[in-house]
Amino acid sequence: MGMVMGSEGTGKTMALLLALAAFPPACFSSFIAANCFKTTLPKVNPFISVGIGTAVSILLAITGWAGDVMGVFTVIGASFGPICGAMMVDYFLSGKKWAGPWAGFNMAGWISWAVGFVVGMAPLVGLADVPAAPLVAFIVGAVLYFVLAKAGLESKVLPMAADNA
Repeated sequence: MGMVMGSEGTGKTMALLLALAAFPPACFSSFIAANCFKTTLPKVNPFISVGIGTAVSILLAITGWAGDVMGVFTVIGASFGPICGAMMVDYFLSGKKWAGPWAGFNMAGWISWAVGFVVGMAPLVGLADVPAAPLVAFIVGAVLYFVLAKAGLESKVLPMAADNA
């Protein structure tokens, strides 16, 4: 790092400042994750669910797997591609607005995500050579969500109080 920053001391200082700057967003994202887990799995203590995620993160950092940028981005694309595809279709199916929170598990969403995730992960685990796997995972999630939603596999939308805006 000294070559980039001018001196070894400057490089170490910049690395420390980067670590400090990364701390607040890491805490915020953990808070969001805990809320999501608490909403999706209300009977599971968020300390446990987020603790498992933290342990996996530490394992990835210690083993150096987190440094495999292409692998990390492939996993992120495989994870979020189908979710974003399903959300886009849900947006259009609900008249270009948020329909509201789902009651329980939305099977159309979970199935779309699972199949899209497998497609997105295929090149990383050696199942198939899928070009632009995260994009293909997005498309698979979108198309499958559309088909499953039309087949009636969406959960009921929870009623919400009218906005007083």
